[in-house]
Amino acid sequence: MFKIKNIKVSRATIVLSLLFLCSCSASFTYNNLTWLSSFWIDDYIDLTKQQNKQLKNIINTTQQWHRSTQLPRYKQDISNLKTLFNKQLDYQQLKAQVVLARAHFQNILEQAHIELAQLGFTLSYEQRAELIANIQAQINDEYEEFNELTAQERKSERLERQLDYYKQWLGNLTPVQTQLITQANNAHYDSSLLWHQYKQTRLNAAQQVLLNETLNEADFVKQLSHVITQREAYMSKELLANNEANLERYVNLLLKLNATLSEQQRERVNEEFDDLVNTLTDLIED
Repeated sequence: MFKIKNIKVSRATIVLSLLFLCSCSASFTYNNLTWLSSFWIDDYIDLTKQQNKQLKNIINTTQQWHRSTQLPRYKQDISNLKTLFNKQLDYQQLKAQVVLARAHFQNILEQAHIELAQLGFTLSYEQRAELIANIQAQINDEYEEFNELTAQERKSERLERQLDYYKQWLGNLTPVQTQLITQANNAHYDSSLLWHQYKQTRLNAAQQVLLNETLNEADFVKQLSHVITQREAYMSKELLANNEANLERYVNLLLKLNATLSEQQRERVNEEFDDLVNTLTDLIED
């Protein structure tokens, strides 16, 4: 059960890769990504007409590749999850499927990183500084928002989101299901500060490349491509360990919830899977 409903591609899926670093929460409708992204990009950097044309070409090319090669994979993933759901769920199989689904974002980075880095090389020093400054401002804002809440308030907000998420899939939750979700939420590692450190570390690495005027194009593209694609290289060992532990907790929660589902809830989940498959089919054929 991972959230692909309505197939809105988040900024942390395509537009993040297009601007190298940013992690955002708003969504763009898949079929209008090229048009909509231009509005958001203006918040980070003023591109010349030629650069904007180059970026739109990258988005179009990446989207065409994504539609023809990646959406069929997502569709297969959903079908595989539905099959697992309707059998006796196996921990290793379910975990492998979730890991596979989460790896799709990396595929986008691997596809587009060279062209993105080449675009980055065309930016003037002032444009590069503007991009860095705006991303830094966003990171700072996120840190301030984090500090506005206590640890308990953050955990409570996450629990509310979790309950809403599972209600979308299951409908009304039983007391046992609510308890399982609450217990999993209490055990979840809050890695917000570690994620903040990761974003800052990665931005610092990008800044070293972007503001280095001595690099030729080949070295610039190579070094910026590393920043774009090698995300885990900028994560601390603690963050990586927390991510793995939270993944295991998530899979275990799915297994426990599966054992509590009523027939009505099972039918609802299967309908959700079918809706996702149908939506993906429409997007592939569009």
